[in-house]
Amino acid sequence: MPRWLLCIVSGLALALTQAPLQFYGLLPVGIGALFLLWHKTATPKAAFLTGWLGGLGYFAGSMFWIAEPFLVDIATFGWLIPIAVPLFAGGLALFWGAGFALARWASRSAIAAPFMLAASWMLFEALRGVVFTGFPWGLLGYALVDVPPIQVAAVIGITGVTLLTILVGCLAGAVFMPASGHRRVAFAAIAIALTAGSWGIGQKLLNEPLTPRSEPLLVGMVQPNVDQSQKWKPELRNIHFNDLIEKTRALSEQGADVVIWPEAATPFPIAEMADARQIIAGALRPGGVVLAGGIRVDGRGTPETYIYNSVIAVDSNADVVATYDKQHLVPFGEYVPFESLVSKFGIRSMITLPGGFTSGATQDRVITIPNLPAFVSMICYEAIFPSEILDKRVKIEWLVHVTNDAWFGSIAGPQQHLTQARVRAIERGLPLARAANTGISAMLDAKGRLVKTLGLNESGILLSALPPNSGLTIYGRFEEILFGICLIFCFALAVTLNRFN
Repeated sequence: MPRWLLCIVSGLALALTQAPLQFYGLLPVGIGALFLLWHKTATPKAAFLTGWLGGLGYFAGSMFWIAEPFLVDIATFGWLIPIAVPLFAGGLALFWGAGFALARWASRSAIAAPFMLAASWMLFEALRGVVFTGFPWGLLGYALVDVPPIQVAAVIGITGVTLLTILVGCLAGAVFMPASGHRRVAFAAIAIALTAGSWGIGQKLLNEPLTPRSEPLLVGMVQPNVDQSQKWKPELRNIHFNDLIEKTRALSEQGADVVIWPEAATPFPIAEMADARQIIAGALRPGGVVLAGGIRVDGRGTPETYIYNSVIAVDSNADVVATYDKQHLVPFGEYVPFESLVSKFGIRSMITLPGGFTSGATQDRVITIPNLPAFVSMICYEAIFPSEILDKRVKIEWLVHVTNDAWFGSIAGPQQHLTQARVRAIERGLPLARAANTGISAMLDAKGRLVKTLGLNESGILLSALPPNSGLTIYGRFEEILFGICLIFCFALAVTLNRFN
């Protein structure tokens, strides 16, 4: 098999580790193969190509669902699929290529090689999460979401888990390098020790008791399952709204204290519509609250009109008691970067709002509402950014995630999005309630386990008691600091080992 094809196949093998398949046993195979292919390169340029081809296979294989949004309005956007999808995968693969090139330039000895590649690769994966507003989707550590090592994210976050995952894979590959038997045994021993240690620590964290809730809270989640192509049609909006109300009423009759609607559940600004809020209030029990995903408009009728993608809390008195405006918008999905330039090429936002959404002002994401424990709201895409969740100075008791995964299709996108939300719960040691338009709606406990779920492409309701939390985690206290220390240590170890042949 040609070398270039081996690189792509190794990346495709790693793609199989992500949801919905999650064949995590392929992690050391794919990473190890890329390590060996990298180790045989002689120049940073050749190493870059190795990493880029591996990344191309990985991102194309795991994020093929990126074509789905273009299919919603295929007449307008379909022509972009053969351009955008390869550019997307190839663009993300540049980060892998850069990491491989840096490692080749910096590596001086075979004994340092696995540590240098792991550190360099992870450095650029971390940068992928921040450059050009960031896109940290699909970090390799997410493959472990159903096994104990993922619980280590409560200490070092998903970035730390991914560094550990890559390092173990590189060490596994290093076992097959031409080297002395003692060196191979040492590489194997370190890989086994890291794997066993993370497994044991993860199991210990899983077994730790959770803090019981002093007062029960019944949380309802509504999953309307509205196809994206039907969502914004004016003639259907009352039908969709009435369905939300009926589902809310059913949950309230079962005792729900709070009912969560998904992102953009209402395509009209309920904050301005007293009659719509009265209807919502009528579907609630006394003291109940709806957390409605919808649009919010500021400055209507003036030159300074701004439209926000928001969560709007409406209580049983029909009052708006809190709002949160999405701060981290999706490029080209909710707004167009450099719009005046790219619009000349026929590229515009996929939503039908002139100018797209406006990013919410920097604000504390903690929402406090009478009769509810304090929580943090995340809207769709925001759930993939671990360190953007909350102000550590404020005590919160749960997370709320509203999303419209109809944009992501049915094969892999929604499952991967849910996986990332699960890890946010683990990192913070907090339960998470998730309402998704087409699914997967779920209640997660503080260990990221699925308590109750409503499957993909189902219309229905979900009612669950809010699970207890596990208290402030180490990651919640220090966030990315410990990952940074681990990354620096890995680089320092590699530089030190460079002195040995």
